[in-house]
Amino acid sequence: MRTRLRVEANEYLLDTLEYNQEYLSSDLFFSTMDSSEESWQDVVERRCNQNPYSNNGILIFPLFHFVLLFNSQLSENDDRFHLLLFENHCASDGRSGFVLINDFLTLATSPNLNPMSEPLNVDIIPLIGNMIPRSFSPLYLVLSLLGKHLLKYEYRKLTRPRIPIKLNPLSDNQSSPFHAPRYHIKFLFSSSSVDLYANLHKQCQLRQVTLNGPLFACLLLAIHHCFPLKHDTRLQPFPIGVAFDMRSRLPRSPLAETSVGLFIGCSEMKLRRSLSMRSTRFWSLSEQCMVNTRNQLKSNGVPLNMNILANIARNERNFAQFTRYCPDGRHSELGFSNVGKYPYSCEYNQGEIRLRGLHVVNNVSIYRTSTVIFVTCAGDGQLDFSLAHEMDSDNRAKQFFDFYLRLIETCADEKFCREETTLNDILKSVQQ
Repeated sequence: MRTRLRVEANEYLLDTLEYNQEYLSSDLFFSTMDSSEESWQDVVERRCNQNPYSNNGILIFPLFHFVLLFNSQLSENDDRFHLLLFENHCASDGRSGFVLINDFLTLATSPNLNPMSEPLNVDIIPLIGNMIPRSFSPLYLVLSLLGKHLLKYEYRKLTRPRIPIKLNPLSDNQSSPFHAPRYHIKFLFSSSSVDLYANLHKQCQLRQVTLNGPLFACLLLAIHHCFPLKHDTRLQPFPIGVAFDMRSRLPRSPLAETSVGLFIGCSEMKLRRSLSMRSTRFWSLSEQCMVNTRNQLKSNGVPLNMNILANIARNERNFAQFTRYCPDGRHSELGFSNVGKYPYSCEYNQGEIRLRGLHVVNNVSIYRTSTVIFVTCAGDGQLDFSLAHEMDSDNRAKQFFDFYLRLIETCADEKFCREETTLNDILKSVQQ
C-alpha cells in the first residue's frame, strides 16, 4: 500500500492505494538518460516546463521522480553523472528534496540494508496550510482585513515591474482550473569556488552575522545596479519574498526534520527606509538584513501572513477573486530562497560516491514570483546558485546573475571588504 496526493480544482485529497503496478511502477519514480547531446541544465528547464496535469485536471505527476543523467562521451575522470530530482508542488520546500536525495543515495549504495516497513501516512496532508494555528483574537480580524487590502495594493504595483519581464505562454491545450495560463520559466546555474564558501564563512563569523546577511545584502545591491531608479545615490527599499522552513516552528507540530511535503511559510523582507550608498557600510547592511529576516518569524511576520493566505485559499471564491488581482499570475517580483546546507554526509558507499554540488530551482509557472534566486551548499565545498526568471532578455538575466555572484566574491575578500567598506566601495570594485 502507498499514499498519493490527488488534486481536484483547489481541493487536495489523500488517497490510500492498494499495491498496483500502475501506481507503483518504478518508471514513475526513476529513469536514466544519456545526456551526451543535451546538457543537464537544458534537461532541467525542458522537464520543469512540462505540464504535470492530466486532461481532466487531476495531478498525475508522482510526488517525486529521479533521473540519472550520464554522458557516454566523457571519460571516467570527468563529471559523467548528474542526478536530477523532480518533485511536484506538494514536496517542493527544499528540505524535502534533501531528505529524498539522501534516502535515494543511501538505498542505492547500501546493498546490506534490511527491508524496513515504514508507517503509512493517512493523516497528514503534505501542505502546511492544514497545520497553521488559527488566531481567535479580535485584533486578528482587523489585521487580516488590513493585510488583504495591502496585498491588493502590492498586486496593483506589479503592473509596472522594476525588473523587466517577457511573458512566454506555454501552449497547453488542456483545461486548467487556474485563471492565468502557464508560462515558460528559464533557469541559470552557477557554483562558487571551494575557497569562496570558507572565506565568506570566516567574514561572517568575524562580524557575528549569518551567511544569509551578506547574501541578501548583495542581492539588494545587484537590484540597485542592474535595475536602477532615478535617484541612484541611495539604496531604495525593494520587497523581496523569503521562504522559511516551518517544521519546527509550528506549535505542537507533528512534523519531523525528515517529513516530506510543502512545509514552508512565506513573508516579505523590505528595508524600512532608503540608505546612503556613500556612507552606509556593507556589513551594517548585512546585519540589518539578518535582523529583518529573523524578525519575520515573529507573530506579525510569517505566521500572520500565512494565516491570511490560508484563509484566502480555503475559500474558492476569495481565491478566485484575489488571483485576478495578480497581473498574469505574478504575485511578486523577486524572491530569495536560502535553502541552506545539505544536512547529511555527502559521501556514500564508503566514499566511492560523493555529492559534489546541489542546485535547487522551482518553476511555479502559474501563480508565481517572476524572479527567484536559490542558494544551497553541499558539504563545505562550494555555494551553488540558481536563478529562475522570465526577464525580457536572456542577456539581461545573465548580467544580473553574474553581477550578483561577483558581489558575493568581493564581500568574501577580507583584504578588500573590511568593516569600513561602504556600499559604493563594493559596487565600484565589482564594476572595475
